[in-house]
Parts: sequence; structure tokens; C-alpha cells
Amino acid sequence: MLRLLRTTTFRFTIVYVIVFTAAVAALGAYLYNETFGVAAKQTDSVIDQEIEVLAELFAAEGAGALRRVIRERAAWRDDGLYMLIAAPSGAILSGNLTALPPEALTAEEDFFNFVYERPLVDAAGREIGVDRREARGKIRRFRSSPDAENFFLVFVARDIAGREDLRQRLQGVIVRAALAILAIGMVMGLVFSRSLLRRVDAVNRTAKAIRGGDLSKRIALTGSGDELENLAINLNAMLDQIERLMTGMREVSDNIAHDLRSPLTRIRNRLTEALKAGDAAKNAALRATLEDAERMIATFNALLSIARIESGEGAGHMDPVDLAAIAQEVAELYEPAAQEAGFSLSVHTSPCPPVRGSRALISQAIANLLDNALKYAVDGTKIALRVGKSKAGGVLLSVSDDGPGVPEGERPHILKRFVRLETSRSTPGSGLGLSLVAAVARAHGARLNISDAGGQEDRPGLSVTLAFPAFDRA
Repeated sequence: MLRLLRTTTFRFTIVYVIVFTAAVAALGAYLYNETFGVAAKQTDSVIDQEIEVLAELFAAEGAGALRRVIRERAAWRDDGLYMLIAAPSGAILSGNLTALPPEALTAEEDFFNFVYERPLVDAAGREIGVDRREARGKIRRFRSSPDAENFFLVFVARDIAGREDLRQRLQGVIVRAALAILAIGMVMGLVFSRSLLRRVDAVNRTAKAIRGGDLSKRIALTGSGDELENLAINLNAMLDQIERLMTGMREVSDNIAHDLRSPLTRIRNRLTEALKAGDAAKNAALRATLEDAERMIATFNALLSIARIESGEGAGHMDPVDLAAIAQEVAELYEPAAQEAGFSLSVHTSPCPPVRGSRALISQAIANLLDNALKYAVDGTKIALRVGKSKAGGVLLSVSDDGPGVPEGERPHILKRFVRLETSRSTPGSGLGLSLVAAVARAHGARLNISDAGGQEDRPGLSVTLAFPAFDRA
């Protein structure tokens, strides 16, 4: 429970509830002032007006008329309270109250609230009890002349018991509503906090498992589609990237012994033998060593390129590019090499929209695909480079050959680093060509697909297709 109370969600909920309660209280105060406040002012105004009327009557017709009018009004006004008292004797001359309220003695000529008793009667007119009610009134001195010793006290009041009862009920409703809002806010805060804490705990458990070495763990998605769901999706994508990089590192360490240690061993043995041989043998050893060194440098450069592309650094600035134009340029560079290797390189392009990408990386991917076809389409004669518009509005780029192809079960593996289906590894290469193509595809959000090229049953060929998404100009 204490953990729930310390969550940010619970604190935000409580702050929101307090602000909402304060707003409701302010609204209640405004409504109260506009209803009961105005009603109280109207009551005071009516009392003042009635005293002024009685004062004018007293000045015009004297005490007798004043006594008669007060008696009449006391008789027919249920909510009106009146008293006419002769001073200084204190005799009650007229009215419907038996005694002057004690509050009148200290109120001077200001308004004051007081409680009076009114008998309760049944339907037959019999008194069955006493009802204590609240009223508001004002007392005024009437003198026939400024220096007269005798004067009259005129007391006028209005019964406000019904209004006060309604006001107290409204105050009770407001207090209960405020308490209910606070209680509901606390419950909602606890519910929301528990829900959020459950999802945060799922993230923490996943992070703890990954920290313990299990890179396959992912945050479970709830399908809510909210910001936490989007965060989980992005975190899972980040974990996929981390797992992919870590897997690549393991693959590098697993294959580095054969792909880099073997050239180093050859270099060492070759130089050892050259020290004992003549100049001609030394020159031959140096040339062979230089070739091995260049192959190792090419391997390291390929690894560095893949790492930079997958980290996002090597992708550089993405601009709208024309894949058909890039394919034509790369094909022109590879056409002499294809002819020398006995292949017919054909290029098929159709009008297609631009894609957002890096010209250098896409050129490198096409070059790697063509180089891969030239190396491994053994006994093949045709290589086709195609660029066209996809049904989804994007662009398809494919390189196909009529070689022996790749078994379907092995296709997912040829995209990994240092994977070469040729177990003898006699063909020059590092096994990083298609890995770099896959990295370029991921950097551009393209989908990579490997399939048969549609050749003969014994020579199905191989087709590698990159499906680039449509260019979003927003």
C-alpha cells in the first residue's frame, strides 16, 4: 500500500482531485452567493422598505395609524414579525411577538438574526407544541419630534427558517460531495496506481531478466494503444536491436578464428619460410602477404560498415533518391566484370516514385548483391537487376540469377555475418556481403525477401528482393 501511495500516478491523481474539489468549492461559493446571498439582501431590502413606509405613515397620520397598520400586517403576513413598543414604558402596543428578542438590545439599528417560538396547531386549531424558528429583523425609533421624551420602538422582521434550513442542507450536500470526491479520487488514484505499477513492474522484470543475460525477454503488450503501450513497443524494438547486435558480436567471435586467424597463420608461416629463401621467394611471399592483408582489411571495413549502419551512424542524411538511376549506374560498373565471368547482366527498370534513403548505402547494397551473384551463381549465365513500383506504392529492387540457388532452410542463415554455405571457403569473400545488405535494408525500413528465381528444378536460381516503403513527404 505504501508503495502505491508513493507512485507518481497517485500523486497526480490527488493533485487533480484537490484542484477539482477546489474548483467545485469555488463554484459552490459562487452559486451560494448568487442564491442565498441575493435572497438575504432582498430580505434586508424588504425590511428597510417596510420600515420606511411605516415611518412615513407615522409622520403623516401619527401613532394611532401606525398601531393599526402594524396590527393588520401582523395578522395577515405569516412570515412577517412586528412589534410596536411604547418607550420608555416598554408597553407592547401591537404586534405578533410576545417579547422583544434579546439581540435587539445590542443591535442598535442594524440587522440581526434571532430565534423565536411559534406555537404549532393541529387541524382543529389546538396547540400541540412549540416550533423554534429563525428570523432576521431590524428595530427603529420613531419620534414625533426630535426633542420628544416619549417615542416608539418599531420592530420589523421576516421569518427565514425555510431559507436557513435549505442553506444548511445545501452546505451539508456540498460537504458530503467534497468528501465523496476526495474518497473517489483516493480510490481512483489507488486503482490507477496499481494498474500503472503492474505495467511498470512488467518492464522492471523484463529489464532484470535482460540484465541477467536473457536477451530474448520482451515487454508484454496489453493492446491498450496508450503511451505506455507505445513505450513498450519502442523498448521492444530497442531490445531487438540490442539482441541483434549482441548476436552479431557472438557470431563474429565464433567465426573470427577461421576467417581471420587462418590468414594470419598463413602470413606467419609464409614469412618464416621467406626468411630462409632467396629474393624471388621473398618477393612472392610479400605479394601473397599483401593480398591476405588487403582481404583482412576489407573484412574489417565490412564489419565496421555494418556496425555503423545498424547503429544509425552510417546511414547519414536520408534524401529522396531514384532507385532506377542508381541501379543503372551500378550495373554499368559491374557489366565488364559480369562479361569476364561469363554472365549476361540485364537491367529492367520502370517508372517508380522516389524513396527516402542514402544513395551511397543503396549503391553498396546493389553492388554486394551483384558481387554475390557473380561469385556463387556457379555455372550460371544470367544475372538480372530489376527496379519497379510495388502494389503498396513503394519500390521493389531485386537481383536474380540462374545459379544453383540456396535451399529454403538455409536462406535465413545467409544473412548472418561470416556465414558461407561453401564449407571449403575457397571462393574469395568474408561472408559479410548479404549481412551488409540486410543492415542497409533495416536502416531504410525495407523488407528483404529471398526466394527462387523461377529457373529449372535442378537450378532454381536465387532472387534477393528489397521492398522499399513509399516516400512520405510530410
